[in-house]
Amino acid sequence: MSKRKKKHAPKISPATTLRPRLDALWAGDALLHQDDAAIQADLDAIARDVAADFLVVTMLRAYLAAPAPMRDRLDRVVPRWLSQRGYVSTLQDVVAGQSLGADVRPAALGWMKAAGVDTRSFERPPNLFFRAYYYDDAGMFGGKSQAYVIVFWYTSPRKKRAQGMGFLLDYNPPWDGSVKDILVTPASPPDRALREFLSVWARGGMKPETVGAQEAKTVVLTALHCNRTAQLRLPRDLIAAREIFAQYVLSLPNAPDTPAFTMDDFDFLARHGKPPEKIVHFEQTTGRRVRLKDGKELIVMGSPDWENEE
Repeated sequence: MSKRKKKHAPKISPATTLRPRLDALWAGDALLHQDDAAIQADLDAIARDVAADFLVVTMLRAYLAAPAPMRDRLDRVVPRWLSQRGYVSTLQDVVAGQSLGADVRPAALGWMKAAGVDTRSFERPPNLFFRAYYYDDAGMFGGKSQAYVIVFWYTSPRKKRAQGMGFLLDYNPPWDGSVKDILVTPASPPDRALREFLSVWARGGMKPETVGAQEAKTVVLTALHCNRTAQLRLPRDLIAAREIFAQYVLSLPNAPDTPAFTMDDFDFLARHGKPPEKIVHFEQTTGRRVRLKDGKELIVMGSPDWENEE
């Protein structure tokens, strides 16, 4: 008689459940009534078999998502736990490696200070900005119909590779200056990254102009404010690239006329408004709206064509 084989439940990695477990522990009022030892014991259990860098970064993100009273309580426990369990060096490596977004970095520095680390050398991250370009079609049509701005940055302080984020802006209705689409370029040697970008534009007979970091940031943030005014959600690809945007675009220096914008604004626009992909689909399959010089609108049938638009 054959023995029936026992069925084993699939083994779930502790890293998979880390964030939900932290959210559950840190979201409720029960945290406020736990003593330090109980909170540290929960952290010991959660940290078991989780890679140190993944653990630290996930803890920071869960901390930022927790209500303010819970964050105050955690600030009195977590830095000491990180120090006692040997995670402070990991926290330093994460901050030094520039893998944190601009919204997470202050919390990381706060934990480092509370753990006794001198953070002066970490508070001003290295300038990784490489180059930025801008182009619009105002010269072709007597007024802007579309525009494009791209920011390139070095992927590390060694400056051996560069990456970029490009933003397509549309000034026709219903966009009215909003970010319509984005593209994140693959990391490659800096010279190659620029050469490949500029060659694409050269084939279309267009020559983007070099702009500074402040000007590029101002153009992008102004466009994002247009998204909010037009009640248009952020493009799906931009939402997916949230951390890249925070780290390499939002962190650029401001110009005097740069509009205020935070990652809270980003998150609002990621959840509210009409999905831009629906509008793009309509434009590609049916037609698009254009605004004439007298302010009247016209429906142009067919897919958009920058070069042949009249």
